[in-house]
Amino acid sequence: MVEASRDVAVKSLEAGTRGGGAADYNLEIELKLSGPPDLLAGAWDRHVGNRGRISEKHLVSTYFDTPDLRLKRRGFTLRIRRNGRGLVQTLKADGGAEAGLMARGEWSTPVRSMTPDLSKVDDQDVLDRIGLILPSELAPVFTTDITRRAKKVTTTGRGKPRGVIEVALDRGEIQADGRRQPISEIEFELLEGSPQALYTFAAGIHAQSPLTIETVSKAGRGYRLASAEPHPGLRASGFDLAPDVTLDAAMGRVFRACGQHWLANHAAVLDGVDPEGVHQMRVALRRLRSALSLFKGVLSPDDAAWLQTEAKALIGDLGAARDWDVFSTELLQPVIDARPADADLQALKVAVTDEQRSGYERARAALRSPRYTAFVLEFGAWLESGGWRNHQAAAQLDRPLLQLADRLLEKRHKKAMKQGRGFRRLSDEALHELRITLKKLRYATEFFAALYDKGRTKPYIRALRRLQDDLGHLNDVAVAEVRLRGLTETGSSNSIGTLATGAGLVLGWYAQALATVRPRIAGDWRHFAASKPFWRHHQREA
Repeated sequence: MVEASRDVAVKSLEAGTRGGGAADYNLEIELKLSGPPDLLAGAWDRHVGNRGRISEKHLVSTYFDTPDLRLKRRGFTLRIRRNGRGLVQTLKADGGAEAGLMARGEWSTPVRSMTPDLSKVDDQDVLDRIGLILPSELAPVFTTDITRRAKKVTTTGRGKPRGVIEVALDRGEIQADGRRQPISEIEFELLEGSPQALYTFAAGIHAQSPLTIETVSKAGRGYRLASAEPHPGLRASGFDLAPDVTLDAAMGRVFRACGQHWLANHAAVLDGVDPEGVHQMRVALRRLRSALSLFKGVLSPDDAAWLQTEAKALIGDLGAARDWDVFSTELLQPVIDARPADADLQALKVAVTDEQRSGYERARAALRSPRYTAFVLEFGAWLESGGWRNHQAAAQLDRPLLQLADRLLEKRHKKAMKQGRGFRRLSDEALHELRITLKKLRYATEFFAALYDKGRTKPYIRALRRLQDDLGHLNDVAVAEVRLRGLTETGSSNSIGTLATGAGLVLGWYAQALATVRPRIAGDWRHFAASKPFWRHHQREA
């Protein structure tokens, strides 16, 4: 699952190789599992063992950046590591993480002192991306102090992908401005072979010694410790599909993008500070489920069922946190702002905050569970092996995607139009079903939009998004009613009356508001229904 995340790194790597400078260039592809030191030590003993050639090193690395962290903001880390008696300066271009796998361009060169020197990076493309940084601007930000035991393992066996992997047991800490954070992890770095070998090997260890996936590099954790800033929730990165792309290549790109979006929010969910983290992980998993539905005619039924089941369960585990986030910030707070002295609303806010906390505890427990780690590793192995190819002949997968995209978009559009007939008279349940259909249609248009003329796709997608947002607000109020009913029914006898009064105030507020909003939503439906499906123009041209 590494192709998309390492695009930038590979380009920089290729440029550096052509440059022929003094620094060593390579691409680092690694996977990390973390856990308590005793559990990690046991996993190492059982699955790696103490036989054969094992190296043990004490590695102290100091990371440098400018006061405004320009290197970090531009996707680079710069460190000087003391390795035995020598010093090595390393610059890394972070390609991101997807399914727990990190791929980074890396430029290393020996240095004589603890003073960083970017001029030793003999790659003008990379230096242009970094921009002007004066030597005097670089200062230490944090340090990692690690004891590492490492061993090379060759994966072999019937049905297993071959790979040469360096397995490293890292124990130590990160230090920044007097603050400390322990490091306890097993790192798997691919030296030869396919990334699938990393996933398969790590999954075998996890099956017998359950650990947790780690998606943030040591450098990322160091910056987090130094700045005390939470990991932010991240939206999906855009990607383009060429008009002549095959079904096979498109499936790889779409599934890869979903996985990348999902794992990019893993750390934010664990932080529990930025509510966008939970929201974006749920969006990523819904996009994955939508992609599985789009391509179900190509996928193995067993694979589709497995992926749908795991993604749906994880969405459920994140649901309470997201529902209470939406209610607290988008529904409750505006009413409190209008009635700040209302004691019933203040009591409701306290109770909702407790529910949010419980929701996030459930979300974090899910991400630390053996089931979740197994899902990440198995999905990564499936994606890197092109698991969908096991069910289809090459001729089927070599078809142009454009032909299939036309049919899929038309099918979903027609379903939405059918469900939306008599829009003003639709029940709440019917509007909910229409909202789900529109959401799936939106994901499909986002996957395939690059195949068509941008000038024709924009009006349709804009109208679709506006209508979906309208119906999303209706759904938020409906979900809030269900959540509040549960809250008032399970509260203590002393608080039920107060909570019920506060909940009634909020729901009454939005019931009145929705009565005036529904005509506008109906207008947005008419605008969407009148929008010209962009793929039909392409069909006429063909």
